[in-house]
Amino acid sequence: MVDTVKFDPGMGPLVVDFNEFVNNVYSQLMSFRTIHQKRSRFKIYSSKIEKYMSNNIAFYFGCLLWAYYLVNNNLSVPKEIVGNVFLNMSDEDKENYDYLIQVNFMENYFDSFERDFQYYTGQKKQIPQNWKKILELYSEFLTLNNGFINTKLTSDIVLPVSFKNLDIKIDIKALIDKAIKDNSLESLLELDILS
Repeated sequence: MVDTVKFDPGMGPLVVDFNEFVNNVYSQLMSFRTIHQKRSRFKIYSSKIEKYMSNNIAFYFGCLLWAYYLVNNNLSVPKEIVGNVFLNMSDEDKENYDYLIQVNFMENYFDSFERDFQYYTGQKKQIPQNWKKILELYSEFLTLNNGFINTKLTSDIVLPVSFKNLDIKIDIKALIDKAIKDNSLESLLELDILS
């Protein structure tokens, strides 16, 4: 019998630093002098921006699913969580730790992306509603768990009520394992449980 479970089943290495990527894109975009050059370049960048947004949203959804799995499969006997990189932070690091920085950046960027997409391409682009819902749930999840700085056992994990009460009938572990194996976190977004 295994008395431990992983904090991250392997999704972390598949995600990019979205903040850094977007900041680099806009820095490059601003280096062009004419609006024509900026529009042309934005059209190229926009597909990558969308891919990385989708990837990060899928990662957040995967984290929620993994937490749901850990909580619901270890109710009677909580297990120790191994690999929680936030657990042994120094007091100084804990004070400076803003666990919502990535989520808040993406949430704020949604509106900017829609506006910029229309400005630079002349077309409308709307962020999927389920992405916004996932981001909202993940933000709540991080807040409820204080950025996981004290999460040692599966019983320490707190799920958002609206997510906790879902009756998910699929094999979450198999779904996540396949997404990791296939290097396709975005496949997790095909699971439509938030409607």
